[in-house]
Amino acid sequence: MDRWIISNFIPWATNECRSTLIHQDSDRGLVDTEDSINLALQAFLSSLSALIDMRRPQDKYPDARRYKRQIHLHVGPTNSGKTHSALRALHGAHTGVYAGPLRLLAHEVFTRMNKGQIAHDLAPRACNLVTGEEQRTVEIAAGLVSCTVEMLSPHQYYDVVVIDEIQMIGDIYRGDAWTQAVLGTQAKELHLCGEESVIELIRKLSIDCGDEFILHEYQRLTPLKVSEQSLKGDLSQIQKGDCVVTFSRNNIYAIKKLIEEQTDLRVGMAYGGLPPEVREREARMFNLGSEIEGEGGYDVLVGSDAIGMGLNLKIKRVIFEALYKFDGQREVTLSTSQIKQIGGRAGRFGILPTKVKSESNQSSEGEPITQCVGEVATLQESEMPLLRKCMVAPFEPITQAVIKAPFETVQGLARMVPPGVRFSTLLNLRRTLTVTSPIFAIGDENNAAGIADLLEDITNLSLAERDLFCSAPASSRNPVAMTALRSWATAHSKRKLGNLSEIKTEPINEKKSKSKEKLDQQSLFRLESLHKCLVLYLWLGFRLPETFTFMKLCTDLKLKSEDALALGLNSLGHRHRRHGQNLVNEVSTLETEINHDLDPSSSSSSCHV
Repeated sequence: MDRWIISNFIPWATNECRSTLIHQDSDRGLVDTEDSINLALQAFLSSLSALIDMRRPQDKYPDARRYKRQIHLHVGPTNSGKTHSALRALHGAHTGVYAGPLRLLAHEVFTRMNKGQIAHDLAPRACNLVTGEEQRTVEIAAGLVSCTVEMLSPHQYYDVVVIDEIQMIGDIYRGDAWTQAVLGTQAKELHLCGEESVIELIRKLSIDCGDEFILHEYQRLTPLKVSEQSLKGDLSQIQKGDCVVTFSRNNIYAIKKLIEEQTDLRVGMAYGGLPPEVREREARMFNLGSEIEGEGGYDVLVGSDAIGMGLNLKIKRVIFEALYKFDGQREVTLSTSQIKQIGGRAGRFGILPTKVKSESNQSSEGEPITQCVGEVATLQESEMPLLRKCMVAPFEPITQAVIKAPFETVQGLARMVPPGVRFSTLLNLRRTLTVTSPIFAIGDENNAAGIADLLEDITNLSLAERDLFCSAPASSRNPVAMTALRSWATAHSKRKLGNLSEIKTEPINEKKSKSKEKLDQQSLFRLESLHKCLVLYLWLGFRLPETFTFMKLCTDLKLKSEDALALGLNSLGHRHRRHGQNLVNEVSTLETEINHDLDPSSSSSSCHV
């Protein structure tokens, strides 16, 4: 596709200029058109060059360039207190914002600020919440906001801005949001928290923006060691406080079952397909169970790489079931960064730091914490050498910040191509033609292009509306979400209301399921799909409120689906089956209630314009 675009677009543009001018000159009786053609082509290529020039994306933010900002980069391993120091700076600011990668993290900072839980010596601060799917206003005049990175506005000034997990700036799918935050945020101080892998990249960006760069380096607050040997494939050696990490839903279910069959331990689960709110509940149950005896908590957690970010977990030992994962096409070995970040979750820790060394010669003193040596191991002995190597290796440096040319580039390209060109082609043109400097890389737009193709034949959608739907938080490979999104885009194009009844999950086929266990897993997957669609509706509702009006109902159903998922996870397992709990029946009861609310014949959701 890239080669086709390059080989066809420029020749087409040249011929278009030539044929247009020949036609115009012949109408006026002019013979010599070559000079006119050359001038027009030069003007066209000059306009195109300006449109696709992203060699200095920082110049796209003139408001931010008016300030000489202080860029504080807080780097250190997991459990080092780097984010805590940044949050203390935010707490002391008159105006400020926390921007994190997950709505779960935005919720956590929102709650801790309002409850005075940032530190024992800091009082509560009024803080509002803004994520793509939710907005909570504690006080209209509150000086602080907690948000997801994509919601951080470059049009507002803040005294202090905290941007978490800054290493995400190199992520090809979402990194452009971090790059925009670093380059475009108007602030006196930017506090960036993350891995040491970004030190030189952020230093270069700071210099290019004319800002002051200040590095703060942190050490782990609790010791961490690699086990002398693996578990040798024996899950009966799992102990309280362990977290087993694997990388597929089926593996997570299977390992949970095996541990419960071979031990007397209670096992929770946390993986990427679960809503962040449910993952947080599972983490809370694990932390509870690893501290006290009795019912109500988990002794062990089985999770995916989702445990590496956004969850406060009191893990004694991290055990890798494998050091490779399926990336959608093939099995690939985990990167050093992934292994270090996941393995670094081992070790009980408090949330208050002790010491930090800084290039600015500043240090902060905090409360003493409970020390507990963290331990990292593998399930199979053959993978221990790689684990040992990665845990002591330095982070691989991130050398490029991911960017995406603005929507105005798509608009400009649309004026340059023949009428009727597909929107996905415009997105591919933007990605392929954009010119960058070596410090920047173009992000992946395959998901947006997939959604664009799905919506291509829907008429009466403007370019801006197509761009919005293509930016929605939904996977183009999720048929349930895509069916709902297409129906909602169609409704919007016809200026009708988007009904929740367009969410159509796959029915459970009990006859084809080989076991009750498979039925349980199908029920959970169905609820996960439903929850994703409800989150998608809320995201659209904040951007197109005239079409997506059932926000209160959607929020209620979202909470119900989270409760159902929590119930399902708690009931799924070897031990709970002996108690006679039937997950399929429990979930079906809740789905019946939800589906009744989704029925367009109900009075609350049948309204159309």
